[in-house]
Amino acid sequence: MQLKPGKGLGELTFGMMPDTVVAKLGKPDKTFVADDAEDEVIYQYNELRLMLTFYKHENDRLGYIRTSNPAITYGGQPIIDQPITAVLEGSMKGIKKWRSEKYDFFDTYLNEKSWIVLNVEYERIHDIEIGVPVDDDDVYIWL
Repeated sequence: MQLKPGKGLGELTFGMMPDTVVAKLGKPDKTFVADDAEDEVIYQYNELRLMLTFYKHENDRLGYIRTSNPAITYGGQPIIDQPITAVLEGSMKGIKKWRSEKYDFFDTYLNEKSWIVLNVEYERIHDIEIGVPVDDDDVYIWL
């Protein structure tokens, strides 16, 4: 599945409705409300290692994707389990202004403009989070 910053992942595009996603991927293995945001419904697909977040306050649109699927690519190159420096200097070198944060057991690399988060363990990308971008007024930019 091709990572498409600002747009989505593979056939999934930000703004999709739950019924459309189910028609493409089938019924999720698990559906739940986020612990920290009761207006977010998450669909979990175990085999795809994929979680999709739908925003109730935005008419149930798909607004956030998290995945650790090893088939994810960007610029034709794999992302998951790849060295962070190789990805940032390789297929993602065109994405500028990464902000990194260090934690005890992992690091994150965030590009706010494209709303991509690369979660890193052992200097390798463990999973990716992408969200619908926002404008300067923090309003979602739907496709």
